[in-house]
Amino acid sequence: MNNISFKHRISTYTGYIILGLAFGLWAMLVPFVKDSLSVNKAELGLLLLQIAFGSVISMFFTGWTAAKIGCRKTVILSSSLLIICLLVLSISGNIFITAVFMFLFGAGIGMLDVTLNIQGAIVEDGMKKHLMAGFHSMYSFGVFFGILIVTYLLKHFTHITAVFIITGFIFILLVLSIPALLNYGGEVPQKLFIKPARILFILGIICFTAFAAEGVILDWSALFMREVRKIEPQYAGYSFSLFYITMGICRLFGDKIANRFSIKNILFASSMTAVTGILIMLYIPHSWASFIGFTLAGAGLANIVPVTISASGIYKGNMPLSIAVSAVSTIGYFGTLFGPAVMGFVSEMTNLTTAFTLIACLIFLITFLSKGFK
Repeated sequence: MNNISFKHRISTYTGYIILGLAFGLWAMLVPFVKDSLSVNKAELGLLLLQIAFGSVISMFFTGWTAAKIGCRKTVILSSSLLIICLLVLSISGNIFITAVFMFLFGAGIGMLDVTLNIQGAIVEDGMKKHLMAGFHSMYSFGVFFGILIVTYLLKHFTHITAVFIITGFIFILLVLSIPALLNYGGEVPQKLFIKPARILFILGIICFTAFAAEGVILDWSALFMREVRKIEPQYAGYSFSLFYITMGICRLFGDKIANRFSIKNILFASSMTAVTGILIMLYIPHSWASFIGFTLAGAGLANIVPVTISASGIYKGNMPLSIAVSAVSTIGYFGTLFGPAVMGFVSEMTNLTTAFTLIACLIFLITFLSKGFK
């Protein structure tokens, strides 16, 4: 294995910022896509399902791909795909084209996320210190600043112009990070598909739950604030801006928390904090309470995913690192991408408050799963 240095750490930070910016930009695009296609919440949920399919399919192959051609080429490929898809989705008014590019957008997101987790695990192992929470904090800050900048740009430009500006910035970050991205991705597995061990499957389920909650807040919180709390559309994005900035700040301290507390205690405290935040957001019928609730949810969900991704490298057993990380990430991303889609169907049959309540119940399950760890 090549020597790991600080430049590899910086390039990993940059990669997560790119991923966060793409997610943040997409979050702000969702209401515009809904309006341009004139679809209801259930139909929007079906479209979001295309992102889920694209991501999950690409994730099955990303561990092998990164090991075969290296993290650098995989990051370039996936990031370029994201840029193209965001540009097309911003101008498309055709439901078929939108569905196709949502699928491709999901493929790019899945491939980039797993590759960055693989590079992050390699860098963490090479530098012999906890770094995963710090890496994921850059994703959260990327989402936050992406939303903040797009919210500002929407006051002065069309959403299409805003997309062109942000994707241009993403391209610049990609070019700057290329030299320091790893040109390898771990041991090449002998088999393309390897059944994960039971402990990795449990870690994947925890990731699934946390990713589902995060994905739902990303895709549906703006609509919740607009339709339930009745605030102006240009201010709706501040709800998940608070969520992601809080998540980013808490993740900055996540590596120190991981050194001091056990996995069991971190998962239990984190899940209870997130559940409390969502219930406050839902059942205190004021905008200020919703903002507080999203903030607490961000604090609670902040370190669940970094802890589980980092643990997958520890509990990988005889599996190659790239496959262990890919397995946990893939199971987790079923939550990120199917969660928002299912949310659409549930909210259409009931309402957004009921759908968010189900998410709170799902997060509460982590308190039971955490008992399996020390």
